[in-house]
Amino acid sequence: MRRGIWLALLFCLLWLAAAAWPVGAKGEKEMEETKRLAVVTADRVNVRQGPGVPYRPLANVHRGEAYRLIEVKDGWVNIEWKPNRTGWIAARYVALAKETAIVQENRLRLRQEPSRDGRIIGHLARGETVWIIKEDGEWTEVIADGAIGWVSSAYLTAARESSISHQTGIVHASSLNVRAEPSLKAARVGRLVRGEEVEIVEKKPGWYKIASQTGLDGWVSSAYVQVKGGQANEKEAEAPQSADRSLLSAIAPSDSRLYVDSWTRGPVQALAGKTIVLDAGHGGKDGGAQSVDGIKEKELTLETAKLLKNKLQSYGARVVLTRSSDEYVPLSARVAAARLYQADAFISLHYDSAADPDASGITIYYYDRFADYELAQSFQGLFRQLSALPFRGIAFGDYYVLRENEKPSVLLELGYLSNRSDAAAVATNGYQEAVTTAIVNAVRHYFQ
Repeated sequence: MRRGIWLALLFCLLWLAAAAWPVGAKGEKEMEETKRLAVVTADRVNVRQGPGVPYRPLANVHRGEAYRLIEVKDGWVNIEWKPNRTGWIAARYVALAKETAIVQENRLRLRQEPSRDGRIIGHLARGETVWIIKEDGEWTEVIADGAIGWVSSAYLTAARESSISHQTGIVHASSLNVRAEPSLKAARVGRLVRGEEVEIVEKKPGWYKIASQTGLDGWVSSAYVQVKGGQANEKEAEAPQSADRSLLSAIAPSDSRLYVDSWTRGPVQALAGKTIVLDAGHGGKDGGAQSVDGIKEKELTLETAKLLKNKLQSYGARVVLTRSSDEYVPLSARVAAARLYQADAFISLHYDSAADPDASGITIYYYDRFADYELAQSFQGLFRQLSALPFRGIAFGDYYVLRENEKPSVLLELGYLSNRSDAAAVATNGYQEAVTTAIVNAVRHYFQ
C-alpha cells in the first residue's frame, strides 16, 4: 500500500515537471506565429473548411480585415475568422503582420517600392494606424487602408506607445458612413456630415471607432476624419539623409525600425491605393453604335474614359485603360486586364442604341448580385441628379465583360445615340464633365 502511495506521488511530480518544462524551439516558434495576424489583401476571399480549393467555403473575408493566424500550410493560411471558429484562406491573398504603428505626421507618402523614386500610390494621415509587414533597409512595407506600400523612417510610433485617449476628430466628408465593423462590407448604422466632431475611441488600419455627440457609435474610414489639433506641415518632411539614429530612436522603438516618407496630400483619400480599370467600349474595327449625325460610340467612349481617368487620378486612384487609342481589343483581354492589375472596380463605358428612336437615358448594368450590385447602387443617386438625360435604373446584364469578370464590375450605358436629343447632349463638353464627375463621386461613395 505504501509503495502504491509513493508511486502515485512520483507520477504527480513527474507530471508537474513536464508541465513546467520549457516548450523548446519548436514550441516558441509556434507561439510566436500565433501572435501574428493575417491581413486580407484582396476583395471577397473564401474561407474554406480545409487547406485546398476542394474544401467547402464557410464564409468570405474582405480587403483590409485582420485575423489571428493559427498555421501556414502548403500555400494556405489557417485563421480564426470568428471567435472559436477557424478556416483556411489562400496565402496569396494575405499578408502577415506582427504589429501596428501610428502615423505621427500629416502629408505622408505611401510608395510602391522602397525608394524615394518609388511611385506614390496613396496617402497617410496623422493618427492613421498601419500594419507592419517587413523591412528593407531604411524602408518598411505596411498595409494602410487596404493598400500595401512602402514608407520610410521618422514619423511612425509603435501603436503600443501611442495613446488615443481624449482624441477628437472632425468629419471632412459631406456624408460619411458609420459601419458596425471596420469593413466596407459591414452594415451601415448611420451617417455623419461634414464638420461633426467625434471622439476617437479605438483605431485599426484605415478605420476609427468613434462615438458621436448624437449617440451614434461605430466605425468610419480614417481617411475622412481629421484629428483635431493636428497641424498639416506644409513642407515635405522627407526622412533625414544623415544617419542621425539618435533622433530616429527617440521616435521609433529600437526593436522595430519604422521609416516613413511624407507627401503632398491629394484632394480626397478615399481612392488612394485603389485600382480602377476603365473599359472604353468598342474600338478599331468595332465601331459600336452611331448617331444619324455621325457620332461614333467608339470615339465617344474613349473620350469619356480619358476624361474620367484624369479625374479619378486626381483623387489618388491608380487607373488602367483597356484601350487608349482607336484599336480593337478582344473582350477576353478587357476582362484579363481587371485580373492582371488586381482591379478594385471595373467600369465599362458605352452609349446605347435601340430600334425605338424615342428610347432615352442612362442605364446601369450588373451581373453578379453579390459582387457587382453594391457598386451599381453607388451610381443611381448621382445619375438621377443629372438633368441632361433621364435615369432608367439598374438592370441585370449578361455581358461578357461582366459575366467573366472576377472583380466588382458595372457596364454603363450613358445615353442613346439612336435618339437625336440624347446624341446631341452626350457629345457636349458640359455633359461629359457632368457625367464623369457623377461617376467619380459614385466610385468615391462605393469605397467610402
